[in-house]
Parts: sequence; structure tokens; C-alpha cells
Amino acid sequence: MKRYAICGKALRTFVSAACIAAAGCQTVGGDAAKKGACDSPRAAHDGLKVVVIAESCVTNRYVMSGRNASDALAAAGYLPVVLPNIADTNLLAAAMDRAYALVLTGSAKGNDTKVRVAFEHMLIRMALERGIPVLGFCHGHQCINTYFGGKVVKMPQERTPMIEHRSKQTPSVLHCFHMIDIKPGSRLARTFGATRYKVNSSHSFSATEIGEGLEVTARSDDGIVEALEHKTLPVTGYQFHPEAIYDRDPRYLQAIRDAIEHPAARR
Repeated sequence: MKRYAICGKALRTFVSAACIAAAGCQTVGGDAAKKGACDSPRAAHDGLKVVVIAESCVTNRYVMSGRNASDALAAAGYLPVVLPNIADTNLLAAAMDRAYALVLTGSAKGNDTKVRVAFEHMLIRMALERGIPVLGFCHGHQCINTYFGGKVVKMPQERTPMIEHRSKQTPSVLHCFHMIDIKPGSRLARTFGATRYKVNSSHSFSATEIGEGLEVTARSDDGIVEALEHKTLPVTGYQFHPEAIYDRDPRYLQAIRDAIEHPAARR
């Protein structure tokens, strides 16, 4: 998987600038210009749609994020902005005021996991308070489940049938594919136009004891939860990685777009 690094200070500047742009504001000497000054933090959402990606590495001095999510969101017509885990929650709230949606990515390991999950749970709460959609891939999907009270466990070694969910080849998301069964009538079934479809994966943990309000909308043949949809809120989780293969099949990109343009969103 391609990755990139941006100095935390530079990224914070970029986030601030992007948020100002998303709000439809102009600045002159640090003050909002009268011409183009925004009356609402969402004033420009009919044009520029800023989608916040939660920072995926919080213990390194560099900010790291999966580039695939950014590329996929840009291809879907959104402006992806990585939001760092800073101490000032007022700034985080201001950024979320200007967000069109929140995306939680994959890859959480070691000491990062607890700190990152706490940060992501806070952003989920902020997103839902604002009525904006939440979309999670892989770890992000699992994080959504724990936010609503569910659990995540290491996948059992013995499963029937034994399906590979993480390839030893790099990047594994481009080498590990399997079929999933999709719940008829679900939003994902409408997106794919099918109740059985091929997806990719790269994980060794899975969601269990599904969180309150969530429903399982797809499973692999060995029973692993592959998709979650909230029954009333604009929340979607994919255990697979459509963001890594969005250019191979337009339905993978549509799965991202449909989650972000969720009909239950309030904006």
C-alpha cells in the first residue's frame, strides 16, 4: 500500500486552510474578508465537499495515512483532508463543523491502537452530533462496531471453510480476494446490484457481538463480518478495502460514494 508522510505542523496548517476554504471564507491579514465571508461553516458544501480522514498513526512524530483512501475520495469527487490527533478539541470540533463526512482507515498496530481508537471514537461522536456520515474501512469498520458497544477479536485459526483474509504478498490488499454474501435489500446490495460479490481484505481481527443499532449486511463464507450498516444513522463499515481497488470496478468506488452520500445524513 502506498503511504505518505507530512510534518504534523505543516499538516495542521493544511487542515486549517482547507477548513477555511470549505467554509467559503477568504482571509486578509488573518481577518475574514468581508467579500466572501461565510455565514455558515457549511456554506460551500454545494461545491467543495471536504471529507475528513482520521489520522492513522498517532505515536510517530510524522503523520502517516493510507494514500489509497485519499486517492479514492478524490476520484469520487471529494477533497480528502487528514485530521491529526491534536490536544485542542475545540479545533477538532471546528474542523468537524466544516466536514462533509468522516472516514476511518485501516492499519492499527501496537501502541497506536488504544490512543487511535479513543481519537476515532471522539470523531465519530462529533460526526454523529453534526449528522454527517461515518465510513470505516477495515480497522475503521471495527472501530465503528466498538463505538456502538460491540467487540473485536482475533479471528479464530480454525474456520470452515478456511478462507485467506490476509495475504503474505505486499501489498496484501491487492493479492487477497474472496467472495461475500450480501444481505438482500441492504444498501450494499443495491450498490453492487448483487447479493454475492468479490472483495479484497487484509486483516487478522474481526467484529463480533455487533454494536447496538448496527446490522450485519455482509459476511464471508467462513462467517467473518464484512459489512455493517446502522439502522437509522449514516454509518457504514466495510471490513474489505474498496479504497484500494476503486479503479478496478466502478462499483467499489460507488460503495464509497453511497456511504458518504447517505440518505440519513443531516447537512
